[in-house]
Amino acid sequence: MSTAEARTENKAEKVEYEGPAISFEEVSISFEGNEVLKNVSFAIEQGETRLLLGPAGGGKSVLMKLCDGLLRPDSGTIRVLGHEISGMKERDMFALRHRIGMVFQESALFDSMSVEDNVAYLLHEDKVPAEEAHKRVEEALRFVELEKAIDKFPAELSGGMRRRVSIARAIITEPDLILYDSPTGGLDPITSTTIMELVMKRRDVSHTTSLIIRIVCRTPSTWPRTITTRKRVARKRFLIMGSMSVRSSSC
Repeated sequence: MSTAEARTENKAEKVEYEGPAISFEEVSISFEGNEVLKNVSFAIEQGETRLLLGPAGGGKSVLMKLCDGLLRPDSGTIRVLGHEISGMKERDMFALRHRIGMVFQESALFDSMSVEDNVAYLLHEDKVPAEEAHKRVEEALRFVELEKAIDKFPAELSGGMRRRVSIARAIITEPDLILYDSPTGGLDPITSTTIMELVMKRRDVSHTTSLIIRIVCRTPSTWPRTITTRKRVARKRFLIMGSMSVRSSSC
């Protein structure tokens, strides 16, 4: 079976699962003797949107890579979308990633490809018919209010527009989980507000579970739940999320 067939088959076999969308239990990871995460435990329930706050270099991106299976913990258990991924084989992890959307801080668009081809990248990988792929791209771009930019190239777009294209690409496969790596990083306040409104719009429309990191939240009352991280240096080691506070609001 080809990689594309495996991914298409996985898409067809989506099933409901029990328990949280993401669960960390006593997770630790170190790099070259530096302890980045130690005994981290938390859960994000299905349909929740959580905001992870902390200082630069605090281990938030490492935590996101653990969620996506790009890194493996030294110890502890990680469950994502009902699957225990700590020791999952790469082939199985690759299939699971098809249910996870990713929005990168710098958008990570292909400069040589049009907006349409960037958004449709995973659909092309899955051999989705061109007519259907085009229709789904139009729908995704309409969601982020960029349908008129479908034929443009990344170099022709502003930073905020590129970030919105990245969101369109992340939602094109209707993922069960979206990971946002500082989606407003480097953007002006007005554009940042537009991006966060899209994140909340996606939450309200699809009830997709979301984890957002590296966000400076000036108006915390607009967020449903917030995870904050604490960092301390002791013997040249880092302890991240040694304490975790979760605040609820009506949003």
